Amino acid sequence: MEGTGSATFLHAQSVHAERLHAWLKNHGWLNAFVEPMRSSAGEVGFPLTANIDPARVVALVRQELRISVESRNAPASHRPSVDPHLRLKHAVSTWLTAHNIELDVETIVPTKWEKLGGLVLLPVDWGGDGILDTIEAHRHGEDMWRAMAEALKADSLGVQAPIANDLYRSSQVRMLLGSPQVHFSDHGLIYSFDASKVMFSSGNITERRRIGALDMSGETVVDAYAGVGYYTFPMLVHSGASRVHACEINPASLAGLRAGAEANGLLDRLVVHEGDNKRSLTALRGQADRCHLGLLPSSESVWEACLLALKPTGGTLHVHMNVEEERIDAWVEATLLRFQSLVDVHGLAFNVEPVHLERVKWFAPRVRHVVLDLKFRP
Repeated sequence: MEGTGSATFLHAQSVHAERLHAWLKNHGWLNAFVEPMRSSAGEVGFPLTANIDPARVVALVRQELRISVESRNAPASHRPSVDPHLRLKHAVSTWLTAHNIELDVETIVPTKWEKLGGLVLLPVDWGGDGILDTIEAHRHGEDMWRAMAEALKADSLGVQAPIANDLYRSSQVRMLLGSPQVHFSDHGLIYSFDASKVMFSSGNITERRRIGALDMSGETVVDAYAGVGYYTFPMLVHSGASRVHACEINPASLAGLRAGAEANGLLDRLVVHEGDNKRSLTALRGQADRCHLGLLPSSESVWEACLLALKPTGGTLHVHMNVEEERIDAWVEATLLRFQSLVDVHGLAFNVEPVHLERVKWFAPRVRHVVLDLKFRP
């Protein structure tokens, strides 16, 4: 987008620059891809978008702002906008115009996306009404994906999909451009995995940081659903856990877990348990100071096994669950009763105490992703 050409500038005295800039931006008439002009005579010139009549703008400014302005054509210095949404809109509209395709720009440009290193993932509901298929079928469709990726400063582009209802809760990303293999840093930790096979939710960053801020110095921790190290790495690096037993069944997640552990220098404090975590947790009975149960929509299938994995001196469980907002208090109470029942069944001398409830994010309308921290004390 960088280069030279010509544009129409709206000139005024510099003393009026702030008001004029805000007014033009509010009306959508400020060209974000052209540098403003400044003169030694104390004037500033703001570039106008190509779709507006300069004479109309001049008249409106004089009427509404009572500012003396005039429009002039002049050579322009083009620049990429600092706003990724504007860059993306510009890239899409340029491609549509170049190929005489009559599609509404606003319906094509997403308002949000997820960026994992050099990969941008568009929302799961993006490209409906045949838009995605229309662009993919076009002989220059790849140019569109390349332009969108460049606008978002990415190398690869894909579209999110609902998580597969399989044993692995696999990602079903539809790749449009480049490779799904990602390698990036997040809060000082390195993650490396195939995003077309593994789910990684950036939306849970607050919970990752909360877990990483807890003091686990000297603790042995069990991560019942380790994935690619989503919570495993923060517990080892930021919380100071001495060892984490990471249970994982998905081969693609296991590859990412090991790659990330090596990149972060954690192999000596990480024990990976492949396969069904029910078997892994049975082998870890009585060894943990803390267990993390990070599966959604529910981790209930391993509640008992994680309780039994705690040391005889007790410990902490972090229980993830999707719960309807109005049922959260009732769910907390029912969960306490359930764990107290398990304690009694196994003759464990523990008191069960809720120490924290974290509302992580909305998972669906009226449904919250929550985490309940439970303390088991002798």
